[in-house]
Amino acid sequence: MFNKWVTSGENIKTDGNGNKDNNEKGFIEDIGEERSAQSMVPEISKSEVNTILKGSKLKGDINVTCDLELSGDVEGNIKSLQDSNIVIKGTCKGNIETTGGSVDIEGELKSGDITAGSNVKITGKFNGGEIKAKGRIYVDGQFSGKLEGNEVEICSNAQGKGEIHYKENISISKGAKVEVHISRIPEELKAMKNSDGIKVADIKPHAKEKVEAK
Repeated sequence: MFNKWVTSGENIKTDGNGNKDNNEKGFIEDIGEERSAQSMVPEISKSEVNTILKGSKLKGDINVTCDLELSGDVEGNIKSLQDSNIVIKGTCKGNIETTGGSVDIEGELKSGDITAGSNVKITGKFNGGEIKAKGRIYVDGQFSGKLEGNEVEICSNAQGKGEIHYKENISISKGAKVEVHISRIPEELKAMKNSDGIKVADIKPHAKEKVEAK
């Protein structure tokens, strides 16, 4: 196991054998076994879930007020303005948004963005545009596009390419085959007044981030 320092604005490739080809100096070593993802998405009670069964094909937007489990095929956007969890076991072509819940892609999101007030877990395929999560993004499947979250965890079975933007922590496990550009999301600029009463931006430099071994 290794602990290495990581700076923002890096490009990285991994070949799945712990080898990296990065075009910036001083990137990260692979991380060991990933943590369990069982707690990523809350368990859904069957009595409080909308279910779209396998074999069903729907075209049009879906608005939900409770948890949704999709095993069929949908072409349209899925949206919840509440703390609903959305699980995709079939296929979806469209955007997925939940204000306070989590999103779990076990099947495939063929195109579209994901916006989640909590966590996002990808164990299937994400061939979309962008994922934005206020919590953690956990990837142990295939992805392409932009990932943006408070924490990002790329696990050993992950394959894909794109951009990763994180606020606090990022880890890449040995075995992952990824080609990504990684950067840290800067803190919001804080406005303050100087002695002349003129507002200026308080910009604080970022210390190097440490990738935690597991």
